[in-house]
Amino acid sequence: MQMPNQDIHILQFGTGNFLRAFFEPMVQTLNKKNIPLNICMIQSTGGKTLDKLKAQNFHYHVCEAGIKNGEKVQEIQKITCVREGLDLPKDNEKFLDLASNPQVKWIISNVTEAGMVWKEEGLLEEFAESFAGRIAQWLIRRFERLSETETVLLPCELIPNNGDLLKEFVVKHARRWNQSPEFFSWLDRKVYFFNNLVDRIVPGFPNRLDLKEKENDALVVQTEPYSFWAIEGKKEQSPLLPFLKADSQVVLEEDIQGFSLRKIRILNGCHTYIAAKGIMTGYQTVREFISDKKNLSILNEMVEKEIIPYLGMDLNELKSYKEEIFARFANPFVDHRLEDILLNSTAKFKSRLLPLFLPFSQKNEGIYPKEICKGLIYLLHFYLQNPNQVRETSAVTSLLAEVPRELSSKEKIMWVTKNLFGLKWNPGLEQAFLDITSVNLAFIQNPNRQHI
Repeated sequence: MQMPNQDIHILQFGTGNFLRAFFEPMVQTLNKKNIPLNICMIQSTGGKTLDKLKAQNFHYHVCEAGIKNGEKVQEIQKITCVREGLDLPKDNEKFLDLASNPQVKWIISNVTEAGMVWKEEGLLEEFAESFAGRIAQWLIRRFERLSETETVLLPCELIPNNGDLLKEFVVKHARRWNQSPEFFSWLDRKVYFFNNLVDRIVPGFPNRLDLKEKENDALVVQTEPYSFWAIEGKKEQSPLLPFLKADSQVVLEEDIQGFSLRKIRILNGCHTYIAAKGIMTGYQTVREFISDKKNLSILNEMVEKEIIPYLGMDLNELKSYKEEIFARFANPFVDHRLEDILLNSTAKFKSRLLPLFLPFSQKNEGIYPKEICKGLIYLLHFYLQNPNQVRETSAVTSLLAEVPRELSSKEKIMWVTKNLFGLKWNPGLEQAFLDITSVNLAFIQNPNRQHI
């Protein structure tokens, strides 16, 4: 009789749209190429996705729609490579038991920037609350039960050196739990933490597409044809990465910092800016926002003056990449909702755009980048005016609840800017606040969010 979960090869932290439209199609393709791999999805942030997946026997569809080789394409693929689902912390014993399964070799994650953080944990015997703490406990169990089995970790959070960071957290937890020198030696020899950069726009449920699959699949997800995955490692490590054989563009390079930096600053940075400004000026999707020539012109100027010069890379290549990104934003099939992009925007802004403030101010007499500042001011206006719509970590929502009520609108933004982002008020922020105050007031008087 087969052991439960014996056919699982990959643990996937994250049930959201992105991994389901980015990673599962690759695994599905590998299965067709006689490289059999099955996934166990792990839900650790609440929500109803796992229940919906179980109701559909973990099957769902991915629709690729967009421009490919200059032509419009729309292709549907059924995903059947997900075989199991766990809900943490409820299923913590099942999760830890999987460390004893020799077929489980890969752990992939997208817990977002908000989930890839350090958190103090209790005793080793108490199931950890943080993602890194849970990975550390799983690896400790792995060492105890299967010390000769290799384990590959592929964190896909949009953080530079995400694999190195996860290993740093795991080591720190293990030390606090008094693990033996043999454990750390094993961690260096048998456990591989790869740095990763993933790139695909996933708008979510295909509202604008006429698909028969929508009738019986509550989790059908739409994505663009473009799909890119850069993994940092040595060429001799390629046998550890069967995903290199997928049809998508997956590359193994010894240094992926250039890929990572340009994507995080330009594509993801623009997303964060567009979501904040767009939601406050009456837009609902990225495509709708960028189809306005005025918005496109401002966005182009922001990228060319406030981002590209501070990446330390070839300017012509970065400008070409920017044009490619803008074309993807304008995908006629995509309705990438701004409300979805706003999820955990505090952590996203900190990792995507905040690092630009220092180099920009050093070259501009101490002034912060004005347009990026506007994105921050728009975001804080939205958070302060719509507390019931804020989707952030408990730490962020708790801090927002502490904003003194007697302060003026400007004083509240100054308070949050300092206490949440660590920024002193600056002429760049001052000018940004003054420039958008009239727009912000118009939004308050315009609840239907008609364009301003």
